[in-house]
This record gives sequence, C-alpha cells and structure tokens, in this order.
Amino acid sequence: MADDLDTSKGWCCDGRTYTEHAHADGHCCQPEGQKIEDLPEDGQKKAKERLEKAGSAK
Repeated sequence: MADDLDTSKGWCCDGRTYTEHAHADGHCCQPEGQKIEDLPEDGQKKAKERLEKAGSAK
C-alpha cells in the first residue's frame, strides 16, 4: 500500500492521497491538487508519515 502512493492528484485532509480516497469511497474532503502544506495539521502529519514509510519500503 504505502509504497504505491500516487500523489499525482494531491492529498485529502485525512492524510490519504486524492487517488486513494477516490478509489475507497469516491469522496475527498478537499479539491483535487492539494499539497501536503494545504492540509490540516493532523492530515499533514499522517501524509508525511506515509511518505516516510513509502520511502523506507524501497
């Protein structure tokens, strides 16, 4: 999962990528194209943790 993060469409406020969220339940709490810096603090933390895990998985 984490090593397949598709960040091309941005992030959702819960720390999942826009693509993940769209595939899971079809709705993201933010518009497509959001950067990590645009997320609420908790979402930023989760997204950064996921990126770190993805990087260490390789």
